[in-house]
Parts: sequence; structure tokens; C-alpha cells
Amino acid sequence: MVILTVLALVALILVFWVQPLVVVPLLEWLTPNIQYRVRTEQPLVALSFDDGPHPLFTPQVLETLRRHEARATFFLVGDRALRHPELVARIKAEGHQIANHYFVNGPTLGHSDPHFLSNLEKTEDAIGPLGNPRLFRPPGGVARSRQLKLVRERGYTTFLGCAYPHDPMRPPVWYIRWLIEKNLRPGTIVILHDGISDPWRSIAALPHILENGHRRGLRFVSIGELMKASSAQVDRSGCGHQQFL
Repeated sequence: MVILTVLALVALILVFWVQPLVVVPLLEWLTPNIQYRVRTEQPLVALSFDDGPHPLFTPQVLETLRRHEARATFFLVGDRALRHPELVARIKAEGHQIANHYFVNGPTLGHSDPHFLSNLEKTEDAIGPLGNPRLFRPPGGVARSRQLKLVRERGYTTFLGCAYPHDPMRPPVWYIRWLIEKNLRPGTIVILHDGISDPWRSIAALPHILENGHRRGLRFVSIGELMKASSAQVDRSGCGHQQFL
């Protein structure tokens, strides 16, 4: 029994740090209200950045994206968006998508339904019109099933990702590059952070990740653009449903 427990623990650690794409279908089955990637045959990968806007780091990310002609989705924290409206406007002006990352950067699990909805709405007010599709990512990637249901009723799709190097834990640059680059496939969603206290490793890795993807014929887009491309692909195929994983 002890050996089985140890083996299970080792397996969980490996999945956490290696993130093999073969586990994604299991995650989708266990958490059907969360999207981890988008099924598509087009050479598109979605970039996303969490916890901004940050007055120092978000502009650095935007400049790197501009140089590499890449687009991304920025999951913005409402109270930070209120403090830096000029960055919210710049993100939109440069062709990126904004999305709801709750009003405060902290756990939502203990929040009542009214409190949870209030924080969603305050973030909407802070970041402005979201357009379509409306995307939500819970702080820390964790929310109660009831909260995910409330989000869906407000017209949101909840997205995490399938290439996340845990950059808030400050792994080395080589690991960030390795984890993301090995998982770059059509429909992959990358998670990085521009709003944490020290994201220099992610910022340093980003140009290399973009160059690696471009060499492989991949184009980096927002999650919304990835969803729309998938929907258009389904329409052309004559199928009656979208291929979101």
C-alpha cells in the first residue's frame, strides 16, 4: 500500500511538472465546465497572460508581442485595471483580447454567490466591453462548480490551458521554454503571467517561445481568435457543432 501511495504521488508530481498532453482528455472529463484547448487543424496557438495589468511588466510583454507579430488574451484583475486604465486601453488598441480574471487576485472558494457575481461585474466595469466570446479564468485556476455555473449563465466560457510552466513559482527560463515548446500544437493554450511580482523569467523566455513556434509554422493568436477559427472550420466542414475540447 505504501509503495502504491508513493507511486501515485510521483505520478502526480510528474504530471504537474511535465504536463503531458495525453492527460488533457482526462482533465476535460473531470472538469467539463473548463476548456483547456481548442480543437483545430489550423496552425494556431493561443497565448494568454494573467494578473495584469502591471505598469512595468505588461508594456514589456506588449513590446515583445509587437516585434513578433503575435496576439494574446490578457486576463485582467479588476482592481488593477482600475489603477491602470491606460494599459487596458493600450492592450485593446494593439489588437489583443481582454478577459475577466476576477476583481481581486485571491481565492474565490469562500465567496458567496452574490459576492462572486459582484466581483465579476466590477471587473466588467473596470475593463470595459468584452465583446464575444466572453472569457473567464478564476484566480489560481480554481473555482467551485457552482461558481463556474454562474459564470456560464453570464455568457462566459471558462478557460485554463495546456502549456503552463507555473511561472509564479519562479522556475528557470529553460524550464519555461521547454514546457511550453514541447506542448505547442494547433489549439494549444499557453498560460504565462505579466502581473506577478517578478515575471522576468517569463519575459525572457517569451521571444524564444515565439521564434520556436514560428519556425514550426505556428501563429500566435488570442483565445477568442482561436475559437472563431475553429468555429469557421466546423462551418466549412458542414458539421453542426463546434469542436471545442
